[in-house]
Amino acid sequence: MKAAVVFFSLSIIVLSVTAWPSVKRTFDLYPPNPSPYELHTITDCMHVASEPGDYAFKKLPPRTTAATAALFGNTDETSAILQLEESLQVCGLYVIGEPDTIVEITMKYYDVNCETGALMAFVDGWELNGEYFPSLRDHHRSLEDRVQEFCNNYKQWPRLSNKKFFRSSQNAALLQYRIPVKGSFIANVRFHKITQPCNILVQDIDALYTIGNYGHNRNCTISALFPAVVSVANLKIGGKAVRQDKPNYDCGLFADRLEIGGSSGLDSTAMEKSSEICGLATEPGPEQAIFCGVTTLRLVSTGRFQNQAAVMIRKADEHDLDKATLICAL
Repeated sequence: MKAAVVFFSLSIIVLSVTAWPSVKRTFDLYPPNPSPYELHTITDCMHVASEPGDYAFKKLPPRTTAATAALFGNTDETSAILQLEESLQVCGLYVIGEPDTIVEITMKYYDVNCETGALMAFVDGWELNGEYFPSLRDHHRSLEDRVQEFCNNYKQWPRLSNKKFFRSSQNAALLQYRIPVKGSFIANVRFHKITQPCNILVQDIDALYTIGNYGHNRNCTISALFPAVVSVANLKIGGKAVRQDKPNYDCGLFADRLEIGGSSGLDSTAMEKSSEICGLATEPGPEQAIFCGVTTLRLVSTGRFQNQAAVMIRKADEHDLDKATLICAL
């Protein structure tokens, strides 16, 4: 009799639970990732991409309109100059991901005729005005290996598949293209997580970034494409004799160090230095404002020590002038 009572009471509990209606949520607890096949149209010569998906570009043959003729004068010489300038223009799809990712670009399709002078190139990193991120001296690959050019050779027989696949070494990559007459392409962009980021191009305005050499003989760089305020949150650089349980701001003579500075271009090896830090720090240090077009932190490592640095970076404004440790010439 007692067993029957227990069974009956349990049945009532189960029925009461299943009687609850489902609650409709007005938000996604885990928002879905962007589709890796979402289509984006490239409209600017310098197009910056930070989302996965397909990026499409198409150029039609130029034609002189009545408005163009009225504006520039209907002369063959003017038309030839305008067409020449347009044909020599090099544009780019500048891809940037999260700090702990690398970029994968797959050319799903491209109609870029070699005979017309059209050309495309994948760059492992970014290039602006002849300067590269990461710098030529600090990257483990040569420039010849970092830049891969390609186009369609329609005279080649048999025709080869035009699908190409590239991967970067850091969270930044560039797809350059020069299409004088007409052409098109579709490039698929994806991002893959990595565990030991070395070079980081900053896209967030306010965030904490960590780099380390992981025991390797290599230099690592964090570059922000804006004037920034930086603060070293955590530091461990050099051997025990250098660390001495405190940070050292006079490390220019030490082989292992963190260089902080800025420049007008991407080349971190040509930057003006604000400070050179080594030693040990477990608490955030003072803020330094770098008023330059590009703010850079460069971790130089010989490979003898496990060096690492965590740095807070935020965008600088006029209220940070009293913290300025470097102001670059305009």
